[in-house]
Amino acid sequence: MAITATSTVVMVREKFPQAVVETSDFRGEQTIVLRPGHLVAVCTYLQKTLRYTFLSSVTAVDWLERVPRYDVVYHLLSIPNQSELRLKLRVGEGHKKREDHPAVPSVTGIWPAANWYEREVYDLFGIIFTGHPDLRRILMPMDWTTHPLRKDYPLSGFDLPEPHWGGQVPYDVDPGVGSQTMRTPFSRELNESRSKISQDQEPGTKKT
Repeated sequence: MAITATSTVVMVREKFPQAVVETSDFRGEQTIVLRPGHLVAVCTYLQKTLRYTFLSSVTAVDWLERVPRYDVVYHLLSIPNQSELRLKLRVGEGHKKREDHPAVPSVTGIWPAANWYEREVYDLFGIIFTGHPDLRRILMPMDWTTHPLRKDYPLSGFDLPEPHWGGQVPYDVDPGVGSQTMRTPFSRELNESRSKISQDQEPGTKKT
């Protein structure tokens, strides 16, 4: 029997009935929503038995007002069967309960390519991947204290007085100076000219 995304959904439901929250078929794209505790077992089955050997991406979505707050999304490809599949996990207790770092299992032991994908999700959303061999930031500076793709993240940080540049800065609490800025068509863009430019800020900024 040829393995397709549709037949994959049926086989996963039959083999792991306790793991599946729901499935969906949207415009021919098959999605399985899993309980996080069963992720590794299901992914091992998909990789070894059904030959979903290519992990094309891991990403996340922040549904700020929803509980659970986050979707963690995996896109899988079976090259031998020319079949694509999407997995989702729902994690996080919502922003009102202040769960800072929800956790899901790492799949780096199944698909080594998950390493940098999981680091990116951790960096930008603050989701922890337990069992990851080197979980640290990959895009933001190591001393950054927040996660820029969360929906409650300030759009453009704090507008600080000189000699600070007027973009985002890492902070745990309100720094006590400046004001939070929101991007509008009329607001100052990063690296735009301004009346006073500190020689110690933004190397390469030209005076106009």
